[in-house]
Amino acid sequence: MQTRRGLLLGTLALALVRPGTAAAEAEDDFAAQANALVQPYARAGIFSGAIAVVRDGRVLFRQAYGLADREWSLPNTPETRFRIASLTKQFTAAAILKLGEAGRLDLDDPAARHVAGLPATWTPITLRMLLGHTAGLPNVTALLDYPVIARTARSAMEVVARLYREDLLFPAGSAQEYSNTGYILLAAIIERITGEPFDEALRSLVLAPAGLTATVDADPDAIVPRRAAGYQRSAGVWRNAVPVVAAAALGAGGLVSTIDDLAAWDRALLSGRVLAPESLAAMFRDGGHGYGLGWYLGRAYGQRLWSHGGFLNGFASIKDTYPDLGLSIVVLGNTETTPAQTLARRLGALALAAPVETGIVVPAPVIDRYAGYYRVGPRAVVALSRSGDRLVAQGTGLARLELTPESDRVFVSDNGIRIALDIEPDGRSTGLLFDTPGSARAGPRIDARTARRITARRLAWQVPR
Repeated sequence: MQTRRGLLLGTLALALVRPGTAAAEAEDDFAAQANALVQPYARAGIFSGAIAVVRDGRVLFRQAYGLADREWSLPNTPETRFRIASLTKQFTAAAILKLGEAGRLDLDDPAARHVAGLPATWTPITLRMLLGHTAGLPNVTALLDYPVIARTARSAMEVVARLYREDLLFPAGSAQEYSNTGYILLAAIIERITGEPFDEALRSLVLAPAGLTATVDADPDAIVPRRAAGYQRSAGVWRNAVPVVAAAALGAGGLVSTIDDLAAWDRALLSGRVLAPESLAAMFRDGGHGYGLGWYLGRAYGQRLWSHGGFLNGFASIKDTYPDLGLSIVVLGNTETTPAQTLARRLGALALAAPVETGIVVPAPVIDRYAGYYRVGPRAVVALSRSGDRLVAQGTGLARLELTPESDRVFVSDNGIRIALDIEPDGRSTGLLFDTPGSARAGPRIDARTARRITARRLAWQVPR
């Protein structure tokens, strides 16, 4: 397989400079392999969305899966618009840098210079700190009442003001912790400086210069053509995800886009069509935490990798950019079960003829929340537990399986059995999807007493008393 992949990669490289029959066949071969990689996730219902793999502007793979609207059975297409959640941050960062180029701000300006009334303890916080998550601001999405904020907020500053009474997590600039709050505040600063709503300012500063036409504000009250609905699973069934109002994610996760626009964004940005060289260098300069301005900076498969993922009610996304190869991989999903990073890294391995590296680690306390019993049939139960740092499954007609994480809620065994957990906003698991190569089942979480009743005298293993 590695030999075949190596030949495939070499032919694809030649295709960029010498298109021909052999190159076209290699591209078809890559597309077939990529589709075969994604299909098990789509068939199981774990992934619904669209994917693109583009190298130097040449589309190697572009396909959609699942439903954009489950109520009307409307399929996703490559032109479907998805909420991209935190991929929004790189657009916000670019807008700030553009304003800097115009002399309207400096990255080392205190945020308080542009927004009056911030708490005194926020005085040392600069725009650069907000961009790099080193300001020490608590993450508004971690607040217990964020579900209410997400449905009722009327402005970016109304969201930010909810943090005024909270202590900073650390002295500004002394450490790093990811915070959506900082990017919501940056959106408010863009509005104050330009005198325009954030979406209009973003369009003129960034989207229009990049030639993007499908990337727009994700306001759930607006009519957005070809927009996918977002879905979550609860107790074994699909449900509409609770929408997040525009103000609650402005600057941090407030855009919808398509796989084509996001791949085009990479080309426009890295070619210098959007930002001056000095701004581009600042965006991709590691601040010491593996993060630039709106991008994670690292390595994969021996190559530099600039990336960001996103997750927001009903949606999951990622864009992996290999700048030295001109390679962009975009995964956009409209289900919360989407293992976006795993899909992107596996497609990267396929494109680069390398062993798969996903880098997914799920902390033991999270796995412990998943431990329990799940009914997947009239007389069938799956029991989950933790063994060390691994999730373990056993149950009706199922030998003991140790599972490897593909996201924080999707796990796979060596023989291809996948389990996707239904997660509530507070982290509780309420059900699962249980997928084997031959079938897929789903069901709710049940208590131990019910599990013992269902499994009595039917299994070699026993539910503990």
